[in-house]
Amino acid sequence: MIEVWKKSELKRILAAREIHYSKAYGQNFLVDKNTLEKIADAAEITPDDHVVEIGPGAGALTLFLAARAGLVTAVEIDKRLIPVLAEVTEGLTNIDIVCADFLKYELPPAESGAESGAEAGAESGKYKLVGNLPYYITTPIIAKVCEPSLRATRSNPVELAVFMMQKEVAERLLSPPGKKTYGAISVLVQYYTEAELLFEVSSEVFVPKPGVDSAVVRLRLKDLSADDPAVAARMFKLVRAGFDKRRKTLRNSLADSGFPEKDLLAALESAGIDPVRRAETLSPGDFYKVASFLLEK
Repeated sequence: MIEVWKKSELKRILAAREIHYSKAYGQNFLVDKNTLEKIADAAEITPDDHVVEIGPGAGALTLFLAARAGLVTAVEIDKRLIPVLAEVTEGLTNIDIVCADFLKYELPPAESGAESGAEAGAESGKYKLVGNLPYYITTPIIAKVCEPSLRATRSNPVELAVFMMQKEVAERLLSPPGKKTYGAISVLVQYYTEAELLFEVSSEVFVPKPGVDSAVVRLRLKDLSADDPAVAARMFKLVRAGFDKRRKTLRNSLADSGFPEKDLLAALESAGIDPVRRAETLSPGDFYKVASFLLEK
């Protein structure tokens, strides 16, 4: 096994192919075995699981995931790294390497492990997502994971996600209402998931070293079968409008949500919410109550 989590091995295997770190892809490779093990453990992986790794890079985390999972699908956007991944994971039969942009990637049926060429298939029928997310793509990936259309499809449900991201972004996801860091992405994550900040990761354990520290977050997708998807869709129209003009009162900021003012004011009154409050003071439950009233109009 190539110990690609070691700086010397990482530099050797990249230098052999004249590969330089890409700023465009936000590449910072984790070179700390202990942290890699902690991330893999946080995903609560069993041999029945199909794990999709987002941005495997040179494959360090991929090896730890494969040691636990029935099947790992490693989705890497940088085509230069595909032969590196192939070399690092050579001989492991439960890894599929895919060159693709995860934001455009359609998850295959979770029960397809046995058909993929992997000797060990995944049988749980659910996905677990794991990845070290670059700053520029963190929010779009999380939004995709929370998409009701992705979660509602029986053939590819997402059960759990463990992501490493910039510490400040992690704090924003878990921020409570009323804080400056609370925003639309906070509402999205807290409505669709049970989110936990597990541990922080120093910038010292990356190559190249980033300018900020990171944190690992676990997102456990909620069972929202009792909620109305139509209400949720309206809810996020309100969320977007509210946070687009977050310094304005709800009466003014929600005017751009597309609903008549009289209906909005009636919905706020029904939910017991003063229209002079701001969007940043509303919990996901508050937004859902307002949207629920609007659906009945």
